Amino acid sequence: MLNLAIIFTLVAVYTTSSLRTEAGTINIGGPCSITRNHLDPNTHKLISDCSDLTYCSGENGTCLARTCRRDEFPFGYSATDVLPPLCPLGSFCPDEGDGCRVQVSAGGECQMNRDEQCARAVNWQDFSSTENFYGSICLHSICMYANATLGSPCVIDNTTYTDIGLNGHMLPTVVVRDNCRSPQYYCVQNTMLCEQSKTLGSPCQLDQECEQRNCVTGFCVEPPETPLRVAPWQYVITAMCIIGAMIATCLMLTLIHKRHRLKRYRELRAYYMEQLR
Repeated sequence: MLNLAIIFTLVAVYTTSSLRTEAGTINIGGPCSITRNHLDPNTHKLISDCSDLTYCSGENGTCLARTCRRDEFPFGYSATDVLPPLCPLGSFCPDEGDGCRVQVSAGGECQMNRDEQCARAVNWQDFSSTENFYGSICLHSICMYANATLGSPCVIDNTTYTDIGLNGHMLPTVVVRDNCRSPQYYCVQNTMLCEQSKTLGSPCQLDQECEQRNCVTGFCVEPPETPLRVAPWQYVITAMCIIGAMIATCLMLTLIHKRHRLKRYRELRAYYMEQLR
């Protein structure tokens, strides 16, 4: 029994230390190793020995304060902390946060799903959309332009993110990205060619197939965040109803007022007639 208790204790200590290493709790000046840098299998976030405020230096094997940030409000910093600067135009801050770097040209390497690490094309205005960074996109950690047109060969990058659902079970979410011009086209996985995106009401299997990028119960529908579109005839009917209601109210008040005046007139006439008798 004693040996079993010791084994459980060692397992618990090992598990705790592993979780601490995964979480990255080492602060500035602490020892680290870049060989343990990896992507979290569920969130695909870069994990190192260092905390969220530091990065692991490959030169001296210690955790150093981050010298740049990619987000306006980076994770892990408090209201009193001094935030590292954002990178200027034409550069980017890597996942490590160890300093700004020049954007990568098409064909160069980029970190996973970091489209902003790729440089813009000369004519990026022609195919820029909300699904890329000024026309550039990072697929399979390679920078490319999202400018493939109808019938052109394309590249697909499937990424699975896993989170804990309401029932406590792991809930996977698959994000499909490609280099076709969006939202006009999408990349078909069977042929690896760009095809015309499907309109609202068309049958679909993936969100990527629809122009609105939202496939629900096998049909393309508008996404939940779509603003309500009011047709011109609805404005006309609404205005007519409001005007009609105002006119009806005015007429009703006028009739009620006249009835009150008539009733009062009859009462006064009856009173004076009674006095004359």
